[in-house]
Amino acid sequence: MYKEIVTEIIETGLHSADEVEVALLTSESVSIEMKRSVPAHAGESFGSGLIIRVIDSGRIGSSGTSTIADWRVCLDSALSSAHLAEPVPWGGLPEPVPLKGDSLSFDDAVKTDPEIALSFCNRLLEGASAFPDAEVVGGGAGLSLGSVLLANSKGIWYEEDHTSVSASLETIADQSTGFEYDRSYSLDIDPFEIGRRAAELASTSRNGVPIETGTYDILLSPIAFSGLCATLLQSAVNGRSVHMGRSFLAEKLGEVIGADHLSVIDDPFYPGGLGSCRFDAEGVPTRKNIIIEDGILKSFVYDLKTAYRFGKESTGNAAHGGVAGGVSIGLHNMIFTAETMKEPGEGRCISINDVIGAHTANPLTGDFSVEVQNAFIMEDGICQHPVRKAMIAGNIFEMLGRITGMGPTPRRVGSVIVPPVRINGMRLIG
Repeated sequence: MYKEIVTEIIETGLHSADEVEVALLTSESVSIEMKRSVPAHAGESFGSGLIIRVIDSGRIGSSGTSTIADWRVCLDSALSSAHLAEPVPWGGLPEPVPLKGDSLSFDDAVKTDPEIALSFCNRLLEGASAFPDAEVVGGGAGLSLGSVLLANSKGIWYEEDHTSVSASLETIADQSTGFEYDRSYSLDIDPFEIGRRAAELASTSRNGVPIETGTYDILLSPIAFSGLCATLLQSAVNGRSVHMGRSFLAEKLGEVIGADHLSVIDDPFYPGGLGSCRFDAEGVPTRKNIIIEDGILKSFVYDLKTAYRFGKESTGNAAHGGVAGGVSIGLHNMIFTAETMKEPGEGRCISINDVIGAHTANPLTGDFSVEVQNAFIMEDGICQHPVRKAMIAGNIFEMLGRITGMGPTPRRVGSVIVPPVRINGMRLIG
């Protein structure tokens, strides 16, 4: 039924526009939310969305709806927005090419079964019981199935399925809190360890000691590094931001911007990556993009509209911004590698599990000042004392040059894959 609708949308749209693109998104999910230590709310949802984009004489219009039966209204809205748009340089939608393999982030063992979600919640609680002085505040687990059908008037008809499994737990011990989570496309997450780690963070963060303001070596967990650095770097290599002068890296292509052993790759084929896919939101086949190699900025990322406008080539990084949004630029799996340190916490450093306020970092300059959370004074890889309260300040792009090494084991944090990161000479404010 849906396939017939997509075909009819394209045929109808071609009466009024040069090109038509249709994305049909469907999903189903089940989740259980815990209130304190009780699985209190179970939810089940089914959704679908339709995104229509039309191009007529270089004028691009788009519209979306969550009611597929209203596709005619959605198409009319897309056509109307195209008529009002300013024409832009446009080289056409892509034509179909053979795609290798099957969906890259799909596991047929994942089912939207509330019993699986409940078993995950019970394992979260079992793990947390290893630290009985930590009280469970909340958490939960969920499983979802999704599919993408992308078609256009050039003959593209691509389909891909996705799955997602997640679990999280939040705890408190006195005034100290702990939070841990994991998300995967398969059932390989460990709810017991998530619960244990959340309780451990709350329990061991109590009775913190003050720290003097000064310069320290720090060890950022994958969560802290991703929240503080990776998110801003994603924005900085966005081709649209670069050419509009909204990126610190705009004039630095080919220059050294990080430690000489630091590399960053956008890899849509990374095994187990949540962003793994064979085609982007415009039907351009995805590819590995080397962002930073040996500390040197190698490339930016583009969608079709930005590439055509600035005389570049799409890098397969178009992304849908939801049913209500159009096409934006995003990364798939952002993989950080550097010199491997068997024990990145060797000597003396400050271990930081998370930061608060990373969203306040200046996206143009990279300057930031954030509060650290679950931080510890570490000696030779062993946490000695929790830090009562501190802030870390500096510049994210300068941080890239201060990376001395990374731990041996990477972790998925959303679409970022990174081990613990050791950085020298950072300013902490006690």
